[in-house]
Amino acid sequence: MYIKTVLCCLLLLATTLAGLFPQEPRGFPLSIQDGLGRPVTLQRPPQRIVSLSPGVTEILFAIGAGDQVLGVTEYCNYPPEAASRTKVGGFSGITVNLETIARLKPDMVIISAFMHGRLITLLERLSLPFFAVEPRNFKEVYQTIETLGSLTGNLRGAKEVLEGMQEKIRRVTERRGNREPPRVFWELSDEPLISAGGKTFISEAIRLGGGMNIFEDLNEEWPMVSTEQVVRRKPDWIIAGDDHGKIIEPRALAGRPGWGVIPAVRQNHIALVNADMLYRYGPRLADAVVRIADILYGQ
Repeated sequence: MYIKTVLCCLLLLATTLAGLFPQEPRGFPLSIQDGLGRPVTLQRPPQRIVSLSPGVTEILFAIGAGDQVLGVTEYCNYPPEAASRTKVGGFSGITVNLETIARLKPDMVIISAFMHGRLITLLERLSLPFFAVEPRNFKEVYQTIETLGSLTGNLRGAKEVLEGMQEKIRRVTERRGNREPPRVFWELSDEPLISAGGKTFISEAIRLGGGMNIFEDLNEEWPMVSTEQVVRRKPDWIIAGDDHGKIIEPRALAGRPGWGVIPAVRQNHIALVNADMLYRYGPRLADAVVRIADILYGQ
């Protein structure tokens, strides 16, 4: 009886001390490399985050770090909860309002390594800690989601998001089977005529969705192509982002010189994909793959 009483007292004391002296979250202190190759060390998860990328904003909310986000760009329109956060300017470096960011007193600003290069010196001058990301393909998007999960103390949420994305893509692969992939022309712009090269999210999403990008052999990310090239490569489908919708209506495409012979135009195989899902490196990339598969193989 005496021993049991002592053990109970010790357990009560340990619980009290744990409340008085809270431990650091699991995995912290944390040292991690960002998209610029910089080692970033954190003693605890940041609780006042400013996101300068719509893709990052989507990731943060998806993994469970939404309550830690104080500021976002004007283009961060998903999920709907992001609308309630303070707007700190546009997406490009020249439109970001550093004064607004500084007033939020963030303990972490998450930037694009490519788009926000000019901000680095300014952020350092203001002593604002920052972390850069710049995924260039699906594999790196997965890594970025896991990295942001570790960074914010939401690794479990990040892994759940990754599992969900990979499961959606796995199901698409099963549905596609061994069928020959339809040839796809992705139209990014019509004047000039610009498509997606092989080293883009778009090309990879087309492949994962069961198609073949007719310009996947081009190393340039956003190649300017000719009408003759498109006609010669005979796409079975013409797809674009929904921000390009009116431009690729069947009548408009059929009116282009020589395009009447293209299989996609003859068969009215013309479709749109939500541009934000595909142009942002976030969890909805998997939904874009599903949408492409639905287009090419039916719902």
